[in-house]
Amino acid sequence: MERSGYLQRQFTPSSRSLTARELCIDVPFVTPESDNLKVMELFTRHHSLISLPVIEDNRPFGLINRHIFLSQMARPYFRELYDRKSCIAFMDKHPLVIDSESTLDELAQKMVESGDRSVTDGFILTTGGHYIGMGLGIDVIKTVSNVQTQQHQQIMQSIEYARVIQESMLNKSHKTLTAQLKDWSLVWQPRDLVGGDFYAFHEVEGGWLLFVADCTGHGVPVAFMTVILSSALDKSLQECPANRPDLLLGHVNQFIKQTLGQSEESNQTSTSNDGCDAMAAFIDPQDPRLIWAGARLSGFLLPAAGEEAVALSADRMGVGYTETPADYRWTLHETPLNAQDLLFIYTDGLTDQVGGKRNIMFGKKKVKTLLEQHRLAPVPELSAAMMQAYLDWQGNQQRRDDMTFLGFRYCGLRGRQP
Repeated sequence: MERSGYLQRQFTPSSRSLTARELCIDVPFVTPESDNLKVMELFTRHHSLISLPVIEDNRPFGLINRHIFLSQMARPYFRELYDRKSCIAFMDKHPLVIDSESTLDELAQKMVESGDRSVTDGFILTTGGHYIGMGLGIDVIKTVSNVQTQQHQQIMQSIEYARVIQESMLNKSHKTLTAQLKDWSLVWQPRDLVGGDFYAFHEVEGGWLLFVADCTGHGVPVAFMTVILSSALDKSLQECPANRPDLLLGHVNQFIKQTLGQSEESNQTSTSNDGCDAMAAFIDPQDPRLIWAGARLSGFLLPAAGEEAVALSADRMGVGYTETPADYRWTLHETPLNAQDLLFIYTDGLTDQVGGKRNIMFGKKKVKTLLEQHRLAPVPELSAAMMQAYLDWQGNQQRRDDMTFLGFRYCGLRGRQP
């Protein structure tokens, strides 16, 4: 896949002999003496530049992330305060630095150890400690994927890398779910060893944020897409309040488009079109309510009083895709929460599974019916009934997609009560 500007690369590797030097891209850089006006000028001139190296005496000194820098400088009075100050004010002091002679296996291992930051921000390449250029995480993913088509052993190793990254990334949210919720259940089942479904649960100022997403594709490539999404969510939470899920989706949308070169700023049409369907929901225990925004991914709210389950509205616009405008604003929704109300969010791996006597999809109606039939049961029992109904429906049919669903009762929360 070709992309424009500094991201334009195409690889056809055939063996493990490839080194990190093969990924080297010549990009402009600044020095610690450069001011932020210089950084702004370079980011404005080069729309595809994701990160800007800071070099001192021809050696790596730091890395400036485009998204973070522009977001900070857009704040009131920041231009007046920081335009003429050194660029190190917004610099990552500990970027991933890779020797150009490192093999792809060594590079991948170091990226695993450094976390998802190197996938989105890129890494600095050196020879003998001296700066020679930058490499991009997306190019590592694509290069490794091309090698995988030729060597089965590398396929298995890369899947293992992806599995370790993905499980480590999700583990923090799983621990938070366990610590904060009382009556809850989570089913996360990739179609393959790794997958494109992603979930996050964070205790934030004023309540909790729940984020569920379904990224494009299957297997190893989409597993790396969830890493990009995780980084996008973390950085977006630094830029907007958690009780504005509509703005949060907007920030995530811009981050993904910029990272994958799918931004409208590019002068050429990107050949990639990746993104996700997502639901961001804020639970406010002080003024008991659910605030959410949905991007082609929905769920149900099952009132404790016995009323019919209510579908959570979602916009028919995905996040990060080429056709999604960079400034798209998702609709913000809000509803009161009462004790023992049940929130149930799912990806389409549940509803789109083909099966039954007529080989049709499981469907949202069946999900709603099962929720209402088991409304008085503890959530783990309800979840087990949902899973059994799904498996009975699937029968001998092949699993079509990754599947995730998460349910919990409001007031089944440890530490905070409405």
